[in-house]
Amino acid sequence: MTQPPVAAPRYTKQTVTRQTVWVTEKLFSLTVTRPPGFKFVPGQFARLGLALDPTAPDIPNEWRAYSMVSAPSENELEFYSVVVPDGKFSPPLAQLRVGDALWINNSVFGFLTLEAFAGGEDLWLLATGTGLSAYLSMLRDPATFKRFKHIVLVHGVRHAVELAYRDELLSLMQQHAGQLTYLPITTQEPLTQQLSPSLRPTNLAPGRLTTLLRSGELEARAGLSLDPSQARLMLCGNPAMVTDMRSLLSDRGFAAGRRGVPGNLAVENYW
Repeated sequence: MTQPPVAAPRYTKQTVTRQTVWVTEKLFSLTVTRPPGFKFVPGQFARLGLALDPTAPDIPNEWRAYSMVSAPSENELEFYSVVVPDGKFSPPLAQLRVGDALWINNSVFGFLTLEAFAGGEDLWLLATGTGLSAYLSMLRDPATFKRFKHIVLVHGVRHAVELAYRDELLSLMQQHAGQLTYLPITTQEPLTQQLSPSLRPTNLAPGRLTTLLRSGELEARAGLSLDPSQARLMLCGNPAMVTDMRSLLSDRGFAAGRRGVPGNLAVENYW
């Protein structure tokens, strides 16, 4: 009698290879081994699992979605997270150390990818907090720089200490001088030119993304106009920010794509 085929496992057990703490007890990154055959497009996310039941240490019973920070070509997978106080998942995730187990679902999800756009010369990547994750994957992928003439990365945080991956982003800006602009934005304290060397001293004041967009200062800081005919814009982060920015951008001629009609705006809540 022919035996029925064995179903492929929905997830695999992987191993933490590196932990980076950006802000103690608040922001961290984990790098883990990559499952064989695991494929994704920059901007997509995976479901990570933890075995939190002490009676079943090899069965993940809590799952959360995290965007890949790593490029599709990297041998390992990297994830960036904030610790949610009293949360069920992120505090134990932050406690993982090199050699510990982390489960990864074999499927990938999400549509915040460059495939959402047709054409366009300028790419604007606007994020708050850990919404930066998806954009890091895009900027680590050489294909992104082959497609767009100008790329502007805007990262909004409360305090400058929360500007994770800043050194890498400044290095990328030097590597792609004249093509990539990195704009950190702080809301609770002024910036310094060391944090954002592309800015003039008059553009270092704190501000919210919505305020900077309304006033035109966001474009002034970038040195590039938000022209809906050639700009393609992504929003990722706090749901309130995404909602407010989407409304403001709609008035400027930006809209998400719909069936059969590509748009110039892509959004995703990251909370």
